[in-house]
Formats: sequence, C-alpha cells, structure tokens
Amino acid sequence: MILTSILTWAVVTLSSTFMRLNPDYEAPLENQMLMGALVQTTGETNRYWVKVTAEDYTGWVTEMGLTYLTDEEKDNYLKAAKWICVAEYARIREKPSEGSAPLCDFTMGDLVRQSGKSLDGWVEVILPDGRSGWVLKHQVMDFRSWAESRSGLSTDEPVGRSFCAREITSLACSFVGTPYMWGGNSIKHFDCSGLVKFCYFMNGIILPRNGREQKSVGTPVKDGEWQPGDLLFFGSKKPLKITHVALYLGDGKIVHSSQKVRINTLTEYGREVVCASRILGNIDCGKGVKSILKSPYYFPQDGE
Repeated sequence: MILTSILTWAVVTLSSTFMRLNPDYEAPLENQMLMGALVQTTGETNRYWVKVTAEDYTGWVTEMGLTYLTDEEKDNYLKAAKWICVAEYARIREKPSEGSAPLCDFTMGDLVRQSGKSLDGWVEVILPDGRSGWVLKHQVMDFRSWAESRSGLSTDEPVGRSFCAREITSLACSFVGTPYMWGGNSIKHFDCSGLVKFCYFMNGIILPRNGREQKSVGTPVKDGEWQPGDLLFFGSKKPLKITHVALYLGDGKIVHSSQKVRINTLTEYGREVVCASRILGNIDCGKGVKSILKSPYYFPQDGE
C-alpha cells in the first residue's frame, strides 16, 4: 500500500493528543494519538482546531498537537531512524542530566527520531516539532529493531503464540488501577477498547480502535474455547450490540477497563459474553489485523 495525497501530512507532537468529535473542548473525546504518530489532515479547520485522519479514526485535534509535513517530508520521516519509549513515564530534557529542564513528558509508545548522539547513558532525540533533547537510554528502544523483535509473535506456532499472549495480558495487568476515560488510548487513561488496542500495539500488532470494530477482526471463537489473549465482547446478542471488550486471562478471568483497569472473574463481572475473537495467529493475513511493520503509517512499504 502506498500513501499518496494532495492534502497535508502531520505528526503528533504531544505525548498524547486528544481527538474530539467536534472542534470544541466540550465535544466528546473519541481517541488519543501518541507522539510521533503520522496523520493526514482533511483540509478542515475551525479556529485552532484541525480535522485529521489517523490510521483508523477521524476527528478534531488542536493545532499545537501537530507538526505539518509535505509529502517529501512524510516519506523522509517514515524512513528516519526512531526511538520508541518503552518506559511507562519519562521526560525528555534539554541536556543529558536529571537536573536539566524538561522539554516535555514522554510515555510508553511515543516515537521520536534519533540524532545519533549519546552521552553517559543518555541519547539525543529529535522531537516531531524539530527540537532536540535527551532521554535516558534504558527508557527507549530502536523502533525498527523493536518492531522486528515482535514480528515473530504473530505466528500461529503454539509456543510463540502462547508467549505473545503472556506479554499482552501481563502488560494489561500491569495497568491495574489506571483510571477509565472514554476515548482513552494511552498509558494515562484507558477505555475498554483503548486498553486492548494499546496492549496489542506495544506487542507490534495494530487493532481497530473500537470494540464494535475489534469484534470483526481475527477469527471467531466459540464459548468455552477461549485462550489467553482472546478478546471477549459483552453487550446483547439479539440484535448483536457490543458495549464492552476485555482481554481473556484464562481460568475464567479477564482484565478490562471498567471504571478503572481491573481483573475480575467472569462470575464477578456478571455479564454474558456475546462473542469472542482470536487475534494471535491471524496477523497480516487478510483478517483485519496488521503488524506495525506492515503499516504504511509507521514504516515505508514496498514501492514507496
């Protein structure tokens, strides 16, 4: 897939940028996008609001949350070496010192370009808006190497799939106590589908944003045949309506964001599972689930 457009490209400049339904702070929050994510503008603006299309969602963001790119700059950005933040929370600082003034916060999943410079356990980074700063080396990984290290986790081979399931569910469990927020899709706050999407993203797999879309990807799983890492959906069966999604942990337990991220047994939660979907083993094979390596929003693809 080659991305071409007569419209403007942009990169998210804040650690997490709120995407709203309408150009107003009182409008419903629809999504969050992470620093370094590539988006495309639609050409619509309203005061300091800009309408953008991300990989799987369209909405309004504030102009200070974006840096604009030409088509050529977009291509160069995709090719550039980047760091991905693997720490929960970090700070990018003016100089390579804990006592140096912070430039911005830097959270898990955020992307910045590499400058090639390092000093005493720090690496210099280039923010999407062009500023340079420093972050501790142990808080980042080379983005391509990180993505490639996860490319094998999409395999249908049972051992690899089991390992990936543990990585995904363990990450979700590590967020227990994180507040629920409608539209939350970052480590700071999660809604139910945002938690699922984020935990898969941090394991190199891109899912649709909403539960009603997530139910349609991967392969359906019958009741009683669920495995750790499967997505369990709640709502109503007739007609089928999805109102909640959780990650299955095994042994009748789920981890999900409902008022806060928490672990429950299905009995404790007390709601009927209306359908389930298996993501692992169904990556990059036409079932609606893509690896980050295969996404033209993160890496150049064949022909670009």
